[in-house]
Amino acid sequence: MGTFDVFLFMVIAYTCSTVNGNVYFRATKPTNEWWSHTITYQVYPRSFKDSNNDGIGDLKGITQKLDHFVDLGIETLWIGPFFKSPMDDMGYDVEDYYKIDPIFGTMTDFDELVLEMKKRNLKLVTDFIPNHSSYKCEWFKKSVEREGKYADYYVWRNASNHDEVLKNSTIIPKPPNNWMSIFGGTGWTWNKERQQFYYHQFNSKQPDFNIRNPEVHKEMLDIIQFWLDRGIVGFRFDALKHLYESDLFLDEPCMTNENDCKTKYFSLNHTYTVDQPETIEIIREWREFVDNYTRSNNRPISCLIATESYSPIKVLMQYYGNSTKLGAHLPFNFALLAVDKRNIIESIDENIKNWLDNMPENQVANWVVENHDNFRMPTKFSPEMVPLFTALKFSLPGIEVTYYGSEIGMDDTYVRPDQTQDPNNSGAGKLDETRDNERCPMQWDSSINAGFTEAKKPWLPVNPNYYKVNVESQKKIPTSNYNFYKKMSQLRKTDTLKYGDLQTYNITKSIYILKRSLLERESYIVVMNFGSETETVILSNDVKNLKDELYVYLGSENSAYNPGNIVSTAPSASNPIKLRPQSVIVLTDKYIETEKIDIQNAGTRIGSTLISLLGAFLLLRHFS
Repeated sequence: MGTFDVFLFMVIAYTCSTVNGNVYFRATKPTNEWWSHTITYQVYPRSFKDSNNDGIGDLKGITQKLDHFVDLGIETLWIGPFFKSPMDDMGYDVEDYYKIDPIFGTMTDFDELVLEMKKRNLKLVTDFIPNHSSYKCEWFKKSVEREGKYADYYVWRNASNHDEVLKNSTIIPKPPNNWMSIFGGTGWTWNKERQQFYYHQFNSKQPDFNIRNPEVHKEMLDIIQFWLDRGIVGFRFDALKHLYESDLFLDEPCMTNENDCKTKYFSLNHTYTVDQPETIEIIREWREFVDNYTRSNNRPISCLIATESYSPIKVLMQYYGNSTKLGAHLPFNFALLAVDKRNIIESIDENIKNWLDNMPENQVANWVVENHDNFRMPTKFSPEMVPLFTALKFSLPGIEVTYYGSEIGMDDTYVRPDQTQDPNNSGAGKLDETRDNERCPMQWDSSINAGFTEAKKPWLPVNPNYYKVNVESQKKIPTSNYNFYKKMSQLRKTDTLKYGDLQTYNITKSIYILKRSLLERESYIVVMNFGSETETVILSNDVKNLKDELYVYLGSENSAYNPGNIVSTAPSASNPIKLRPQSVIVLTDKYIETEKIDIQNAGTRIGSTLISLLGAFLLLRHFS
């Protein structure tokens, strides 16, 4: 790195001036860790690639597809839980934290995956589930038997009618309080052998750890070290809002009627079972542990701490920690999952502003628009919206999180009731829904089962649109979602998108604009039309300090713009931006060579050429 670059990255101060009411990015010391600008790709292992033709994805399958990530410019893989599990919650119910589930392969397969990732400079992050285990976990079995230190590994309580139960074995035990499971119904299950209730915030096969027990704390740190020793460089800690419960065990307030408060999770005000203050402290404990591990083992890179919690933003900001007690590097930001379709521009702008305005100084933002618990983008909005959200999330400062298949615009798949695999549906008592639709197999090519498996029947059905929505087909089409994603990935490597200011412009109900700029570097302007009509956009009316003409870096297939096209920014110009419905263009003041792409007319051109050649051939024969 040159002297100028060092000076630029370490000294540039990012301003907070106001342009159209929305200018963000307040960092005074640009963070340049390996994770601070990374694309983190979520691999759902059951659905990514099946290597042994049992219909279920596995670790070897992921290894086989590592070059896919290299081609897209992805640096970090977040692979969902692969620990040994009875799969009562698709791996989020761990039986043994130190073993690979046979469904996914062996420890040898894992070691091979890590080795091959290192060859490609890819980083591996995995899920860690600290809130609960499986009921089949050896620790829980020992806890039932009150064996040694394991006696208090889980949350156990006497029945509220404990004395009556002791006197009369025919009396039905009553739960200690009204705490519920997010899947509906009571969160307490009676264990006949131990003669006590155990608590479970999720289903009854996922007993909650007694995280207040110091022995459980130590067990968690031992697990973290075990996987760090095997090559993992980060963890996503799952379901942290549920980690602690109040040790007073008081009833939670009912907000509706008595019947609902016995069966419907959101009928209670969860004062005592979510977002307890101790959660902040244990995140700091984990951060201190991994930082010490990095130093003591002379590791060249730091260990990433990411957290998953659908908590209020004031809580999530505390996850970051502070200057004296560091916390998570990456509290997952789910705000863009909840964009309001009825008022999409204002909703997007408000969610971006809310995160960046509340984020502590010198921390790093992140952006999630899809995951394994929520609808995919084409289902939520439309297939045409995929490039808009790709451009949006890639253009924002910080870390971009991609859910597998997003790069080709995979849609949710219809799953018949008899094909359903998700045992818990979608939680919170919504038993008529399933999370299977967004978890269906990756679509690699147009062969049977989209190249995911050679088995006749994959674990979940493949979307029938795989014949056209697949990786191999889209690689060949310059204007495809795949290549749009790839070019936006390349753009994120620029200094401007890594370190530059962000300005947002909410100018109409349809048009949303982002501008990224950096001193002595090129600027990029992303213009998105979320509306249903073609819009004319005069950029200079809203965006200041622009050149009269800008170059198109990239346009969505339906935008009618190709790389290198020139657009005018001034009101009097003859070629202002005319943006089709649900399309996007990325502009720059840096020269871009014109690239003519006309996929739709390619066949016509080829056909016309053949006709001309045939005519010439016949003419020559006539005169010969």
